[in-house]
Amino acid sequence: MNKNIILGWFGTFLQLFLRLSWGVISVPIAILLHLNTVEIGFVATSFYVGYVISSIPWGLVIDKIGPNKTITISALILVPLNLLLFFSLSSYVLLVIVYLIDGVVAAAIFPSAMKIVAISHSSESKFTFYIALVESAAPITILVLSLIATILLHLWKFIYLLMAIGFLLLGIFSSKINSNATSTEIKRSLRIIFDKRIALSTLIRLGELWATWGTTTWIFPMLVLYRDISPSLSALFLLLFGLGQLVGIINVDKLVQLVGIVKVILLNLIGFIIISLVLTISNGLLILSEAFLLGIFSFLYRPPTDSLIMKIAGNSSAATSIGYANAVSQIGTMIAPTVIGLVLYLTKSFTFSMITLDIGCVISIISLLVLESWL
Repeated sequence: MNKNIILGWFGTFLQLFLRLSWGVISVPIAILLHLNTVEIGFVATSFYVGYVISSIPWGLVIDKIGPNKTITISALILVPLNLLLFFSLSSYVLLVIVYLIDGVVAAAIFPSAMKIVAISHSSESKFTFYIALVESAAPITILVLSLIATILLHLWKFIYLLMAIGFLLLGIFSSKINSNATSTEIKRSLRIIFDKRIALSTLIRLGELWATWGTTTWIFPMLVLYRDISPSLSALFLLLFGLGQLVGIINVDKLVQLVGIVKVILLNLIGFIIISLVLTISNGLLILSEAFLLGIFSFLYRPPTDSLIMKIAGNSSAATSIGYANAVSQIGTMIAPTVIGLVLYLTKSFTFSMITLDIGCVISIISLLVLESWL
């Protein structure tokens, strides 16, 4: 594994840890600041608002100046933002503003990581494998969070200090290596945005992210607050959920070679719907086996979808295509936390919340079937 792949993985891990840790530390912060479920969800949404509005501009910048320089700039800006929350988290307004700016800045990192993969491996048969390798940062992030979830309920503030240190190391690391990226004119990159196949692939991704990150953001507090599952058992659920994601992502390249990209995506979307509905009627330790399956079905579709998007776009516009895909598809991530929070506020129902998450999968399935007829 070359240094650039390690860089892309580490950057992806850090930006995911920054946003996904909210799903755990939101519990003690909500108590501290007296937040309701809608306000809790809006903090996550504010991050994704920033992420969405800056993803396309960042994609164009990455294709123009290269992923390494872009990661360095982004990482060094994120250092003082996280230090601010570590030293002074005294108001809800400050919390929302910082998470909004975090989203704007962090949006540069994942397209940069995908650009690195495209530069290094787009011509290889195992292209999807390398995408999955970088995206394995997501389940590993969830695994780490699950292992330290109960600790974070008491030492949550130190997350922001660790984030500041991590982004500082990322910025230094990125400035020392070169991905050998060639500059692509902005006008050329912009053309990819108007490709109807990219647009439809992005809609598939939107539904996937609605389900994946809506679940990841809310599943721990939902189990604790609305299913009366103990924090320790909920943390174990999160651990098995992340482990399932990791197992699925490790095997995704073999599945793609066996049955093809479209079928892999379709089967996992259907699997997510089935397991999420079963989870609403399960009790006790039975939910742990479902946590593992839900993890598999909640993420295995991501690398094939991103691979499909970049193959349609081509190597020179890889960052722009992923930046555009992030901008549109993150609408699902942006809206889902607040929508789930609103559903919980109005219904107090775990079941209705899971059904709401499944809406994303339905959108993805319909879009996928249409795209298949265009390929």
